[in-house]
Parts: sequence; structure tokens; C-alpha cells
Amino acid sequence: MATIYKRVLKNGKVNYGIQIKVKGADGRSKFVCTTWKNENNLSGVRAEKAANAFAEQWEKEYREGHIHELSMATFEQVANVWLNTRKYNMSDNYYLRAIECIKRMSNFFGNKRFVDLKAFDIQQFFVNMNESLYKVSRAKIKPNKAVEFDELVKAYGVKKASRESGFNRPTLYYARKGEMIELNSAKLICEFFNLNTFEYFEKITIEKHYRKETIMKYKRVLSTIYNYAMSIELVNRNYATSAYLNNVIGGEPSKEIEILTAEEFDNFMKALDREKDVWKIIPLYILATTGIRTCELCGLEWQDIDLENRLIKIRRNRLYINNKGVITKELKTKYSKRTLHICNRLCDKLVQFKELYDMLKENDKKFDKCGAIFCNTDGTPRFPHYLNKLLKTYLMKAGCKKVSCHKIRHTWITRMVSQGVPVNVVSKLAGHANSDITLKIYTHYCQDIDNSIDAMEKIFA
Repeated sequence: MATIYKRVLKNGKVNYGIQIKVKGADGRSKFVCTTWKNENNLSGVRAEKAANAFAEQWEKEYREGHIHELSMATFEQVANVWLNTRKYNMSDNYYLRAIECIKRMSNFFGNKRFVDLKAFDIQQFFVNMNESLYKVSRAKIKPNKAVEFDELVKAYGVKKASRESGFNRPTLYYARKGEMIELNSAKLICEFFNLNTFEYFEKITIEKHYRKETIMKYKRVLSTIYNYAMSIELVNRNYATSAYLNNVIGGEPSKEIEILTAEEFDNFMKALDREKDVWKIIPLYILATTGIRTCELCGLEWQDIDLENRLIKIRRNRLYINNKGVITKELKTKYSKRTLHICNRLCDKLVQFKELYDMLKENDKKFDKCGAIFCNTDGTPRFPHYLNKLLKTYLMKAGCKKVSCHKIRHTWITRMVSQGVPVNVVSKLAGHANSDITLKIYTHYCQDIDNSIDAMEKIFA
């Protein structure tokens, strides 16, 4: 509602100032003013009534039809205003994802004004995404070159080649088996052995539809942009809500969660146990026996490890961000902050690892300057993606299928539930916000968290 105040001019005439509060393009409140001029020299109550009537009409016209600062702006311009206004309150990963989403949506909407976009335009964008294909390039050894390539690798030495080149041993292993590998990996292999890539490898282009979970990321970003536009009174409705997009968003269904079978997991743990160098396998050991996230693992410091009471405290993340390197961040939610039990099997490995760690620290004071348990010899934190490379090596040794570190986490969750640990307990141990996120199909509830300790000891005995 407008604020009205009387103004007495030097000539004795009376006008009325009118002020309303609105939100600007930066989301901050501001005041907009105008003046009712008493041109008919009304006085007293008559002047007040005329001023109030003018104020009411002027406010209505301003709020419903005034020219907004961004009324002529394109979708891209409005989206970038939102991004610059909110970027300090979003995670680095979300910021980078938002940039990608804005770029694609801007290309689709072109130079169309944001205020001119309607429900149909938004729906058509998602229909287009449903139908769009993206290409993935892979490579596979040609059948007529398989034997020759295998003999060449054996003659040079698999370990030697992996050590001296830019590709890892599992990649070479799967290439020799005739399985598909990354095209860039095939080029690196051939460059190392001085071979013509396309003479030895067949390029395979795979066309894929976007998965529903990917398309939903675009929806969430767009909905947030619309909420911002509403907050600054640029538009009065959000066309990116479910009310407008129900039954519009398609995409490929999410992949079924792939985990290691009980036999594969046992073989994997045996492969870790066969490794005499505990320094190599301790990160994988922690992942396999606690189910923590890779960013949480990389964030571990010795102050988080209580060997006496056999506890691991999850207190921070370390992750890699493009153009920023490895950074340390607080946990995403309060549910991620938790304390986990160290089973007997892991405790033995950690004791051995601590001895080696302290020895290296004593010999080189720069070693642990970053504070992370898993760091390079120069004291800098290790890139989290090294864990997946390390995992591939030991999955290969165990004769297991290729899975990511996150799938090891899924395996841990599944095994805990299969041992009778109630899903709400597993949810807490995994750092999920609620049980539904963990496993919706399990409905029984926890009586005593100590049950989980018994299960962990049984699984990892």
C-alpha cells in the first residue's frame, strides 16, 4: 500500500508525495515515488480523498504494467543477472551446472524476451530435450589386430607401460580384452606404442538420449530463475513448476544401481588383503568398510580418526572444482556430519598405515602441510578422481566388473541392509537426510544402533 504525505510548497500550495516499496533487479527493496499535484486547488478532506484515489490508481498501474528494469531483457540476460546475484550462495558444482543449463536454454529461446516466454515455450524446451541425442565416442581393438596388439604389450611389459605412460593399467587390461575404452585412452596407448590409432582401434560412436535425472536438473535451475524473476516483480508466475510440466518431462529412466555381488565383493576384499603395501589400498579399505563418499574420504584428517575408541568422524569434504583445483568445503547438509565405527579389519590396516604416515612425516616436514590424510609427497591434497583409477586396478586383480567408487558405497549400503540393519540406521550411517533416500523398499525400523556394529564386524570379518 502506498505511503502518502503532504507537501507544502513555498507559494503556499499543497501537493501530496506518494511512495511505494518494490524490488529491483538485484532482489533488493527500493522505493519508487511520484507526486499528486493539486492543480484544482482542492482543500482539506477533498484534497486528501483526491490524493488517495490517485495513489491507489497509480500504484495499481505501476505494479501491473510499469516498465521493469529487465522488461526488455532476453532470457540469457535475466538468467545471468540471477546467476551473478546468487552465485555466492550456491555451491561451485551447482554454479558450473547452472552455467551449462543457461547456455543451452539461451540457445533454444534465442533473443526472445524473458517476459514474453509462456508455458508453451518452456514445455517445448523440455520436449526438445526429451528427443535430443548426444554422442559418446569409444574405441575397441580391431579383431584382426587383437593378437598382434596383445603380444606387443606383453613384450614391452604391462606394468612398465602403465608406469611410463599417461594411461593406467586397467585401461590397458580392458583394451587387450577387447572391451570398449575411452577414445582418448586409445589414442594415448597408440601414441605410447607408436601405433596408428585407427589402424588398431575401431571408433564406435554411441548416441544416447538424456536421462530423466539430467533433464530434471535443467528444470530445477529454470524454476529457480523464475522464482527470482517473481521476487523482483518481473513476472507473476513460474512456468517451470510441475503444474506446467507434468507429463512433459521424459528422458531415459535412471540406471539401475549397479553393485558388486557378494562373491565379487569378497574377491575384491581379498585382492586388497593380498597387497602388501598398505599405503596403496587403505583408501579403498575405508571406502569398502564404511560406505563414505569419496569427497568425505579425501576430507579426512588424523584428528578425525580415533583408533583407541575405533571411530571415524566425518566433518568436511575435499573435492576438485574446474579452474580452482582441490578445495576443502563444509559438508553439504547437517545429516552428512556423523561418526562411524571402525571394524576390526579396518582398524588393523589403519594402525599399519599410521606407522608409515608418521615415518614419512618425520622425514619430510612438508608432507602433511594440507592436513589431509591422503596427500601427495609434496604435501598437496590428492585429486579425488585418483580413487577411481586406484579402484579399477584392484577390481581388475579381483576379476570383478568395472564399477565406480560410488558403486562401492551402494554395495556397502546394500550389504548392511541385507544383514538386517534397519534402513533408518543405514540412512544415518550413510549421511542421508531420510530413509526414503536410502532404500524405499525397506520399511522396518531401528531399535538399537549397536546392531549396525555387529553387522559391520560380521560382514568385514
